Amino acid sequence: MDAQPGNTSEALFSGLSLADPPAAPASSEAVPEAALNSPFPARFIAEAYAPETGEAAAFFAELEDEDFIDSLEQLVNDAAAHQLADQRNWSSLPAEADARGSLEDWIEPVATEAERALDGFAGRLAGADLYGMPAQEFEQLLEAAGTQSAAGLSGYEDFLGGLLRAGKKLVSGAVGLVKKGIAAVGKVLPVNLLLGKLKGLVRPLLQRVISAAMNRLPASVRPLARKLAAKLGVAEAEAEDHASAEGLAEAFGLEVTSLLYAPEAEEELGENFFEPRTYEAPDSLAALETARARFTERLAALPDGSTPTAEIEQFLPAVMAVQPLIKLGISIIGRQRVVKFIADILANLAKGLIGDGPAKMLATPVADLGLRVFGFETEAEPERMRAAEAVASTVEGAALRLLELPEATFEDQLQLAAAVQEAFVEAAAAYLPDRVLHEDLPERETAGEGGVWILMPRTARPRYRFRKYTRVFAVPITRQAARAIRWSDGGTLEGHLLDRGVRRWPLEAEVDLYEAIPGTQFGHFTQDETLDEVAGADSSEFQLLTPDIAGLLLREPGLGRPGAAAGPGGPQASLGRARPQVGRRYFRIRSAVLHPAARGRRLARRLRVVLEPSRRRLQVQLRLSERQAQQLLALLQPSSPSARRDLPSVLAALRGLYEDRLPLVLSSRLVRHALAKDAAGAAAPVDALLKALAASLSKFLSQRAAQLAAAVAEPSHGVTITATFQDITRDRLGSVQAPDVSVHAGWKSSAL
Repeated sequence: MDAQPGNTSEALFSGLSLADPPAAPASSEAVPEAALNSPFPARFIAEAYAPETGEAAAFFAELEDEDFIDSLEQLVNDAAAHQLADQRNWSSLPAEADARGSLEDWIEPVATEAERALDGFAGRLAGADLYGMPAQEFEQLLEAAGTQSAAGLSGYEDFLGGLLRAGKKLVSGAVGLVKKGIAAVGKVLPVNLLLGKLKGLVRPLLQRVISAAMNRLPASVRPLARKLAAKLGVAEAEAEDHASAEGLAEAFGLEVTSLLYAPEAEEELGENFFEPRTYEAPDSLAALETARARFTERLAALPDGSTPTAEIEQFLPAVMAVQPLIKLGISIIGRQRVVKFIADILANLAKGLIGDGPAKMLATPVADLGLRVFGFETEAEPERMRAAEAVASTVEGAALRLLELPEATFEDQLQLAAAVQEAFVEAAAAYLPDRVLHEDLPERETAGEGGVWILMPRTARPRYRFRKYTRVFAVPITRQAARAIRWSDGGTLEGHLLDRGVRRWPLEAEVDLYEAIPGTQFGHFTQDETLDEVAGADSSEFQLLTPDIAGLLLREPGLGRPGAAAGPGGPQASLGRARPQVGRRYFRIRSAVLHPAARGRRLARRLRVVLEPSRRRLQVQLRLSERQAQQLLALLQPSSPSARRDLPSVLAALRGLYEDRLPLVLSSRLVRHALAKDAAGAAAPVDALLKALAASLSKFLSQRAAQLAAAVAEPSHGVTITATFQDITRDRLGSVQAPDVSVHAGWKSSAL
């Protein structure tokens, strides 16, 4: 049965007609799954260390550290920004070795300071009888040693702190194995050697950070990590993207766990396991950049009215290599037929955009709405090249949309033909000027005057790293709208703006829009060459633009793209944020009244939860900004002698920090650590924990509010309130004890 593309082109452009429908792809035979052989000796699985295997899995789970993950994300984004700034400054594209060398020089102070901190930590433990001292004295020693070693390297304190927290857990784990009788002292490496091994993991980890920033982290790291996980008896990794901050932290956690539970891993899995193999994988991103530039040039050179089938067929595989279609169960031959089928339809849809006439219609608005708006000279760039870039973006955008479709779509020619047409229409509405589209096209992104999405930065071509929308929205932001928009730190846009100095509403602001393409990191957005001051922006200022947020902020919901969020800005299932996803859009708010974000005062998570089943302990941390802390202080210490403390308002403010997100986070943690079977089974324990937390906060304010006031008065920025639940086991979750509440000046991570 032939696919019938219909008259989609007539709904898009005037005078464009389709050729005969392309032939359907032949069905492909299923590829039988190859037999799997274990990559390691049977003794790795059957070894008679069952208690230790369980201990290893628990130890690995407790190494999870949200602050450390956030610090790795910051390092990746800063490295990405540094690399892109370098590329913009070079007269020609630097070789990969030169780019990596520049990043290694940039990150060297981080490596040096991390090694110094771990050496200092080990030195403060030297000579102590760690196996014989009382438990409380041991914990106090670890905490003091870690705190004294964490100073230095402004802006990356959380990275150093995460390494030291891993060191404390490593030492504590070694002592715990001996005290539990699972291992003799002679079987566990001496503490100084363990910490030396941990220090040896720092530079390989930072090399992976560099590779992630360059989008060059090889896939080979993943199988090695899986082998190590299998050896340790750890469940398969949860992070799908090994180049994400979560994936980097996960691989590091496996390596730390192996130091204690599988010290022979280097020998068994290869001595280079801990060294990142950075040049092994093909550079699919660079290949896409080259293919995109060649595709654009070939489109510009085609005669009028040409059908660019061959050009699109050659371009699509480069797109698929970056955003793999081959999660699908189709053979190489079947894949090629799918590519040809898609290329035929896209070529017929794009036919009317090829030639001098269409180029004039496209190039002028692209220049007027795009390049000239940003202050770029357009005379040196031929009209056909400007038009060809817009057409190439449309084809690439359509292809990327197709790669998000379910497998069943590619198994049915009619479904696939319909999907290709729909993807092309959506991409055309995004990347072609409004004036060449029909006014009543439903897919148009804006109801009013629109802009165009331009590949950026222009000075780094062809190594573009994002798209920017040429229209900058000047909008008043009401407090009500700001309160409805969630922020990635767990708060809201209202809180973000108040922390940045906003005191009057509505805020007159400008909103810049960005779109992720293959290879985008948040740090790349900070290299927006159209704004002189954006290079000083923190990557955390760029937030996901959903249709709901676009509607609230811009009155143009069509400019948003669905993401992990739901609702007006969407309460996310987990705190923090995922790395940019291809096709997703992001926004940044600028205003003259906003104070510059202080680099050392970036708060990635306002709510932090740490569950340690081995110590039967759960900690919930509420981290207040300096503004929030001062507001509480005003309620606790009224200016008028006759006024009373407003404790109810203080309690309400604290509950507002956690009530929306904490239930979901607690449920997830209980299930992950096998303290509850599933979300339904976690519901009652979570409810009990929330009630106990509220009661303890109320008691704390009633009896020890002066401690909170004293912490706020200290010079450290912000305040951390920690609620510590003890004796957390599966059997006792039904009757949890009230947590102990403490308060500290500044933003603290949990103690060991």
